[in-house]
Amino acid sequence: MSSLESVGLHFQESMSGYLGPGQSDPVRGEELGRQQDDRIRFDVRITIEDLSRFVKISEHQATLTGTVTGSVFGGTYPIVDGAFRLFSIDPATGIRQMVYAFKFTASDGRRYYLHGHKEIQHHRGKADVVEDMTRLFTVVYQGDDEHAPVYGAGILYFALKDTVSLVSSIEITNAKTLKQRIKAYLTFMSFVYAPLREEYLRNLHIDYQTEYENLVLSGVLNGRDGPREFFLVSGVHEKGFPWGDNESFSDVLLAVDDGNGGYAKYGITDHALEGLRLDVEHGTYRYHGPIFALNSSFAASFTQMRAGAPPLVPCEADFEIDFEARPTGPVSYPLPVLGRFAAPLIAKMREALPSEHPLGMSITPHTVIVRSGKLTIQHREEQDAAAAPSEVWPIDTGSTFGEAERSTFHSFKEPTLLYGYICGLRPRQHAARVQIHTRTLRDERELWAKDQLDRFLGKVLSRIASAEMLLEGDSLKVRRLEASDGHGDPGSLFVRLGDPILEINNDHFPTAVFQRRIIKVRDPSGDECLALEEDMSRLRREAVNSDKKVTVASIRDEDKSAALDRVLEKTGFMGLLEKRLAETGKSRTEFSIVIKPNFMFAYDKTDHTTYTDPALVGQLVERLRGKGFERIVVAEAQSTYGEYFDRRRVREMADYLGFDGRAGYTVVDMTEDALEYRDLGPHLGNHPVSTVWRDADFRISFAKNKTHAYAYYTLTLKNIYGALPLANKFQEYHCNRDIYHTALEYLAAFPVHFGLVDAYESADGPFGIFADPLPNPTHTVIGGADLVAVDWVAATKMGIDPMISPYMRLAVQAFGKPQIELAGDASMYRPWLNVPVGLTLFTHKGLDANYHFGNLIYTVCAQMDEKHFTCKSTALHIKLLRRLTVPLRRTFFKRSHERPTWCNRLASWVTYKLGF
Repeated sequence: MSSLESVGLHFQESMSGYLGPGQSDPVRGEELGRQQDDRIRFDVRITIEDLSRFVKISEHQATLTGTVTGSVFGGTYPIVDGAFRLFSIDPATGIRQMVYAFKFTASDGRRYYLHGHKEIQHHRGKADVVEDMTRLFTVVYQGDDEHAPVYGAGILYFALKDTVSLVSSIEITNAKTLKQRIKAYLTFMSFVYAPLREEYLRNLHIDYQTEYENLVLSGVLNGRDGPREFFLVSGVHEKGFPWGDNESFSDVLLAVDDGNGGYAKYGITDHALEGLRLDVEHGTYRYHGPIFALNSSFAASFTQMRAGAPPLVPCEADFEIDFEARPTGPVSYPLPVLGRFAAPLIAKMREALPSEHPLGMSITPHTVIVRSGKLTIQHREEQDAAAAPSEVWPIDTGSTFGEAERSTFHSFKEPTLLYGYICGLRPRQHAARVQIHTRTLRDERELWAKDQLDRFLGKVLSRIASAEMLLEGDSLKVRRLEASDGHGDPGSLFVRLGDPILEINNDHFPTAVFQRRIIKVRDPSGDECLALEEDMSRLRREAVNSDKKVTVASIRDEDKSAALDRVLEKTGFMGLLEKRLAETGKSRTEFSIVIKPNFMFAYDKTDHTTYTDPALVGQLVERLRGKGFERIVVAEAQSTYGEYFDRRRVREMADYLGFDGRAGYTVVDMTEDALEYRDLGPHLGNHPVSTVWRDADFRISFAKNKTHAYAYYTLTLKNIYGALPLANKFQEYHCNRDIYHTALEYLAAFPVHFGLVDAYESADGPFGIFADPLPNPTHTVIGGADLVAVDWVAATKMGIDPMISPYMRLAVQAFGKPQIELAGDASMYRPWLNVPVGLTLFTHKGLDANYHFGNLIYTVCAQMDEKHFTCKSTALHIKLLRRLTVPLRRTFFKRSHERPTWCNRLASWVTYKLGF
């Protein structure tokens, strides 16, 4: 127990201002109060009964007594049921607050409730700490709480001249020695200073500090239907956990065996849960508040819970657990061995300066023995809440065991800390095993130097800061784990079994989605058990500017044909097609389908990374014809390459690459097919339109998975740019118009109904759009009914922020990003190398700035299969420049009928290695 047990502290504070009756907005209320001279003031004494509990991250609450004086209330009145919360987190906004709340009875006999808060939030460019600490936004209610009618609102202020009197009023109570008194004072000052430092000075620091408390229980509940196995996870995580983002979360996850081979699943996550109290040191856990039942899915997110998504069934939880927590440790990362010698120092530092943490991760694991407990869940029913059914589950204390942690993080903001965590419990053996794999998040892969530094540091961290804690009885064994990249002993690691039982996604973090899930694992001992897993995902699934929900399938399979079929199945492709058919009222033989692949930028058929696989396109056509559809067209438009080389028309390219139509489709050149002009928007203007594209009943964008020197990546959205009919695209769109708005205007005029990405062989690196002599065997097909969603998943798998592309930014603005339900593989490609920022600047500001300069560069640097395509230009300077660029082209392109040069092999090897 803490040496500050039962040591208290109190101080006095006064605030005054103006209150506007009839107003609910404090700012407007203050203005009205000033005009009418309606003053309000309170003089209070704030009392902390137990400082050791007050500094816990789920507490921070003290009592408040004193008087309130208001001219509108006709006098001075004693405060009743006063409460003060210091630096608590507002669940609605995630902002730290100082809250003052109390009741009083005025001379008219009416009860009033005053609720005021100070917002502790730094606004960029402002020195606002003094303003935030002295301004109290106040609302007064005519009743006993915030649900009563509003009486008035205003703003009260703390006068800076009173600071000395406030500080001098601080008194320590129940301290037995001078040392204890000094420690209590330092503890309180440390507690007050840390949140202010992290909020108002965070831009000046290269490091961050945070902490959390967490409880994991596994065992048996005794319900009315007999014993049921259960697994409970709940934690309180301060701002900054785990990467230094200025975000927080508290959560509850519960899985209960339903007796039918599955689990009843409940969960909630929020910035803070007002009804959650977790005190590991004193063995107390309480949660009273809302929780959601997940009846139709194992996963839910912060965003879905905020929106009240239909699959989530609102319930009410009342959990009460008392337990004995036996601490072992602390264990320090990245140097767990030193933690043994530093443990006494860390413990004393945590007690004396609770908000100052040692560098690295310091985890104090506890074995948990439940003394008593009961879990109650009431299922809400709109018509009769009082009669809603409820489940009451007493905990079988003899069959339940747990692990709890009090942990601190003190790390650097860059490189971004990333770790994987699994805590498996074997209640029968009273054993808990925790495995932590630490590495770095490579979240800026378009910055080559930083990406490579992050990669190197990630390897170092993975080797020195990945460890296992094994708790058995009262003993703790710590051992270092090998890197989690497959080079270690697989028998020493947890083995995940099946899909997650329950997954909660904290998608409100700006860096990445922090995931907490309940999973089934095989422990290294050989036993199967349930476990808590913490992980991260770069894939942000929440909706942006949209109320749609779309399934995107990302299927990795060595058999590309099987991968495409599974994508079509998982996304309900045929159902979407049938729905569209019904909307048109046409017969199957009349219904027209156009598939837009990406093959006009191919330079050599031996480099499969530059064009959509004709075998996959043929397979798609076969599936369509198998459903009775006959009018199927594969359509492309001519590209700028046709200005430089012969035999570059669409049908010629289709024949060269193997789009032979044998599957039952015709090939259409949308440049030659553009017979009508339409006004399509401010960038395209009065522009030609392909007849077959215009008249299609169902359009499919079948893109190739490539990086792009302009837009960082090219996928289904960028593929629509290729559908623009004008042949000299570099002049017409790059230089005269705009490659991004033009594609989006064309897409808005002629919507695409389905998107597919051929990522079986992929082109990465700076020149992926042009060539990739050493292709990535990514063996994936991605698809869905929304191009934004499909590209969002595909770009995320490249390890890049999808919004880095102007195509995506414009598309999200124009069409919105739907909520994504992913079926299949979300992992990032490895190896994969993205386009550096400098190259995109050069292409935009250099090549596109002057048509003649850019056209010259493309003319002399473009590589083609020289046995098939002939350069059109006969100018001597072009021939000379193309001869001079042969070594460059041999380095970065495949050349038919020629073995790769040593320069080509070296360049391929370097980009391949950089991609890891």
